[in-house]
Amino acid sequence: MRIPNPTCLLQLSLYLAVVVPTSAALVGRASNDNTSREYLSKIVTQVLDSMEAHNPRSLPLATVYKATENSHAASLAMMTSWRTIVKVEQPSLLALDTKQGSAYFISDISEGNLKTKGILRGRVKVVDEHITELELFINRSRGDDGYAFSAEELAENYKVLMSPPKNRKKASRAKLEAIGAAAWDSSNDLSVAVGDNCQFTEVGWSIIDTGTYGNESTSSLSCSWGSTRPTDPKARTRLVIDEELGFIVTNGLCQGKVYPYYGDISTFIPDSMSSNQDAQEVWFDEVKKQANLTLVSPTEATGENLEVLQFYNDELQALQFNVFLTGPNMTSSWV
Repeated sequence: MRIPNPTCLLQLSLYLAVVVPTSAALVGRASNDNTSREYLSKIVTQVLDSMEAHNPRSLPLATVYKATENSHAASLAMMTSWRTIVKVEQPSLLALDTKQGSAYFISDISEGNLKTKGILRGRVKVVDEHITELELFINRSRGDDGYAFSAEELAENYKVLMSPPKNRKKASRAKLEAIGAAAWDSSNDLSVAVGDNCQFTEVGWSIIDTGTYGNESTSSLSCSWGSTRPTDPKARTRLVIDEELGFIVTNGLCQGKVYPYYGDISTFIPDSMSSNQDAQEVWFDEVKKQANLTLVSPTEATGENLEVLQFYNDELQALQFNVFLTGPNMTSSWV
């Protein structure tokens, strides 16, 4: 048996150390590739394309995956999204979390005869190149949200959020996570400065509140960070943390009541806004006595809010309430 020269062995070891990556390095590199912004964006595109093609089987689903549509569980093959959607626009907002392998998107959609647009929003999570979680909501009217909705304004409103200033000061991941946690805890005294141009929207719409008597603001409402924000101990406060664009995607439930409002519309008022509910009760009693309007009966409901915030330059730049109403005292399939 020939014994190799020790010098040759040393040279071979050095060559392998430099040229051949370790298994840990290979795993790390694959993980980075599989959760890059480009990769996550492609996964979202695959999901939306599969809806247009009515073919969920084309997706790289995990052996066991979890999925909901408008708060209830179903296999993708049985969901409305893959049955009725015929056109999906490019996402108006796309938040990507390369650390968790998760993404959030919101897009205009068309169903059936293409005459009426809806809004599709959702969250997807990927592990080892397979989709393990998919959470979807379709809003088709103001009633789904409880007050607001605008498929027409969606793309234009969110355009500015996807192109923040290049010289902005990015927040740390820890800061973004802290804001997400405070958004669903009214007892949290975290101070969050609100930017002068902070954009406040609800399911695509820059909200204009006419007030119950039609004499309130005719201009869009601005962002606020106050004590009336709802509390949900089980809220999921860091579903997607996009460190590049400063997006924070959260989800929580709030109990409240649907009230009749000015004219022939209705509005959902969370229980955390008790003074607003009291004022609405007074208005309801007054108008009911006049008997010259038809009024929807005040009814309890649960609002599931896939809330999105954007934070950079040490200020809140955007606040989005994306609510889907269900029956009273509902819980989430995800907690």
